[in-house]
Amino acid sequence: MQLSSVSLRLARAGQAAAVSLAFACAGLPAAFAQTAAPDPGASLAAAQAAGTVTVAMVLPRDEQNIEAGFKSYLQRSGLSVRYVPIRATGRAEDAAALRKQVRDVKPQLIYVWGTPTALALAGKAESPPADAIRDIPIVFTEVTDPVGAGLLRTLDKHGGNVTGVSHVAPVPVQLNAIRAYRPFTRLGYLHNPAEPNSALVRERLRELAKAQDFELVNADIPLAANGQPDAEALPGLIRGIAERKADFLYIGPSTFLAFTHRDLVTQAALDARLPTFCATESIVRQARCMFGLFSNGANIGRFAAAKALQILVEHKPVEQVPASTLQRFSLLVNMNTAQQLDLYPPLLLLNVAEVIGVAPQAALAR
Repeated sequence: MQLSSVSLRLARAGQAAAVSLAFACAGLPAAFAQTAAPDPGASLAAAQAAGTVTVAMVLPRDEQNIEAGFKSYLQRSGLSVRYVPIRATGRAEDAAALRKQVRDVKPQLIYVWGTPTALALAGKAESPPADAIRDIPIVFTEVTDPVGAGLLRTLDKHGGNVTGVSHVAPVPVQLNAIRAYRPFTRLGYLHNPAEPNSALVRERLRELAKAQDFELVNADIPLAANGQPDAEALPGLIRGIAERKADFLYIGPSTFLAFTHRDLVTQAALDARLPTFCATESIVRQARCMFGLFSNGANIGRFAAAKALQILVEHKPVEQVPASTLQRFSLLVNMNTAQQLDLYPPLLLLNVAEVIGVAPQAALAR
């Protein structure tokens, strides 16, 4: 369910103001004002006249609903596309080889998923051109904070060859969503030193912890000898956060935690009886995170495709295509996890959430 009208519905139901604010989307900056991708059929003739274009699909994982949304939008536009899948390893030492592999397919556009992969190809905005692809348009998805990560100077007038769609609800809105489920005084956080996003999110949470009077219970993931985070340490770190009386474990937009090791992380939290809130979709839908608030993946892909269409068909310079995020967010509750923790969501929250993991008899009762 889209949450642009949720705050009004909750207010009418008599929920506290703090809860109704959890899903308020009004008042976000203009850069976050997108609500729906343009109709792809509007430029059908121009798309067909463009001929076949090559798009390099650079991902550290298999394609999912985001890429399905991206491809379906371009297909509906009438654009003929040759997609070349390229797997990114996520290792910094492989960045130069990845850039060469991408260049070798001679794409007209590069689609990239995630902050580490985007930085491996595009580099930071201030980095030397030799360490980046600067002559091919790059459209990203699921980059949490493109400005904070150094990928862009600004979202709108970024002046480079990179644009795209961010996917994460503002952190204050996420925290209000958690409070709508249950008030908290301690919020657990796993920091991955190998992911730029992790430090940015932690710093934002620390700022809000001071402003909103809660404690951030942080645990740093140790790095192995190869410089990569040690997944074997995760269960112990999560147990330690639970023992420090965290009310929730916040799992942010981390490839390492929310995708690669999502089963390990959410099962360890479940074993420690630590409720989890997640800022991305797949860890709730495909693992055991209890609930989350995020932009819908297919919609993210369609927005990214709309930007690609501007570049490939309308021949709009990339620096004139602002990066953005979606205004509407979805709330997803994994009822199977909630039941195992004996922590059921408030009824008013259920009225505005998508619920998965409901036993057949429970679903009939609803």
